Formats: sequence, structure tokens, C-alpha cells
Amino acid sequence: MSRNLPQAPHYEVCLQMLTLATKAAQCFDVLDDRSLASPQATGRIARQVTAVASLAEDAAAICTAHLGLPMSLIDHTDHTVTSRLAQLQAVAKAAAEALRRAAESTDPTSMTAAETRLTHVQAARDLLATASADLLACAERVATEMERYRNNYAVPEAHHQMTADQFRDLRLIATGVVSIDEDGQPWVGMDKTAVHPSAIRALDQQGLIEPVPCAAWAQEIRVLPSPMGRLVLAATLGRPEHPAAEAPSVPSPPAGPVASAARTRR
Repeated sequence: MSRNLPQAPHYEVCLQMLTLATKAAQCFDVLDDRSLASPQATGRIARQVTAVASLAEDAAAICTAHLGLPMSLIDHTDHTVTSRLAQLQAVAKAAAEALRRAAESTDPTSMTAAETRLTHVQAARDLLATASADLLACAERVATEMERYRNNYAVPEAHHQMTADQFRDLRLIATGVVSIDEDGQPWVGMDKTAVHPSAIRALDQQGLIEPVPCAAWAQEIRVLPSPMGRLVLAATLGRPEHPAAEAPSVPSPPAGPVASAARTRR
């Protein structure tokens, strides 16, 4: 980043969106757990009510920050970002309310109560299904605005050499859809060809991703951007051409499961 130019004010907003996308992905994944039907899970559901409600609060704060950018820097006639953030606030509040109703269905002798609880939990999860992807789209739009002012403001440079494919995979990981099975094979839903294991290993070695336990599958982990990964994305999203696209490919690490992922596998 140039020492002679101030940091682009868009950058912090973009980074906040990516951070919230990671948080939303974690909330979405935690709710994919049938054990939440148990009356003993009331405390866990209550914690998720707090976590999901905070998504709405964070989205409101980001929306305020975005609207606070000077009109000379952002096109405030384009309501795409503010609309998506308003939608996220609404669905997060609705999801939190669905979880509150789930927590109230606590009759341990009633099968109906267990089914009702799971129905409310699933409703909350459905509401959050596109939150991370929407936030990534918002961040990319803000990053595109930053690119327009590159001659007037400085954007932190990403000092991580990535191939175009690795950048694409990191962007996909930011939406919360990539998991790794016990054999080190990445999956995107039911597709095991969308992300190559070597790309995961390379991103892992650079400290750009981190594993979290997967609630749905005991032998799988979810992969999300690390704090450094979000910094790199914020600095590279929205550019006409990814700066590392023409650079020599980073040598692939030796074959084998992702080291840090294996440590957290249950």
C-alpha cells in the first residue's frame, strides 16, 4: 500500500462484510444438527438465538457504515448493497424468532414437540441459506467501487501469491459451502470436483483458510477463510483481473490430507 495515499475508506466496509459472511456460515452450519430436537439442547438453541440476532445487528452497523461513505466515493443511487443488507437484517431477525419458538417447544414426553422444534430450527436455517453468498456479493460490489478510485486511495496489497484457481476457490470458500471429508477430499454440496485438494492444501499452507467442525457430518469439517484470508479477499475482490492470474503457479504441497484440518476432525 502506498505511503503517500490514504487507505480507501471502502476497504474497512468490505472487510466487515466478509467477516460477517464467515459468521453467518458458522451459524448456518451449527443449525444442521438433529440433536437440537432434544429438550436438553435448549441451552444450545438459546446461544444460537443470540448469535443469529447479532447477525442482524452487525448487518445494520455495516449498512450504516456503507451509507456513511462520501457520495464522491460511492454511488448511492445504486441500492443493491443497502437492499441486500436490509434483507439480511430481516431474515436474521426472523431466524432468531424461529429459534426462540424452537426453544419454547420443550415437552420431553411429546414427539410432536421434538418435531416442532426441528421444524423451527430448519426454518431458521433456511432463512440463512444465502446470507454468506449475499454478503460476498456485497463485498465484491464495494471492492469494485474501490478499484475505480485506485489512483486516489490506496488499497492494501495482498502479499500472498495465488493462482487464479486458488483465488476462485478462496472466494467460494467464503460462501461457506466447502467441506472436507476424512480422506481430505473437498466437497461443494454433493460435488467433489469443484475444488481440487491441492488448492486447499496451498491455501492452508498460506494461512488463508481454517477448519471448523461440521455439525451435519461427524467425519467432515467445514472450511472458512481465516482472518488473513478475509484480508486477502478484501484486497483482491473486484479487480478486473486477479493480480496473480499470470504469475507462476504456487508449487502444490505433497499429497495428503490438510494438516490443520486433520487436527480438528472429530
